[in-house]
Amino acid sequence: MILYHATTPKKAKLYRHTGHIIAPVRGFTTLQAALAWACKTGRTVILELPQLSDERLHKLPDHHNIFGEAWWHDGDVAEWRCVFSAEKDA
Repeated sequence: MILYHATTPKKAKLYRHTGHIIAPVRGFTTLQAALAWACKTGRTVILELPQLSDERLHKLPDHHNIFGEAWWHDGDVAEWRCVFSAEKDA
């Protein structure tokens, strides 16, 4: 499964510096859902987290929106790509 993770520029820089995102890592099933969450929480960076192991994914009981479901991954994530940054893309 692919998830989209909404974060801040400061945390994105920390992820790059350390080489991983520390578990649990929360994300949405669609880019639109992550963008909606980012607008709601003031986060300005969306990362795509590819190839997450299905057995380590758990559906969150809340945080869902009309655009997608919210999930969390119970392991560190070491692979991602930036798909949106308000500082670069807007």
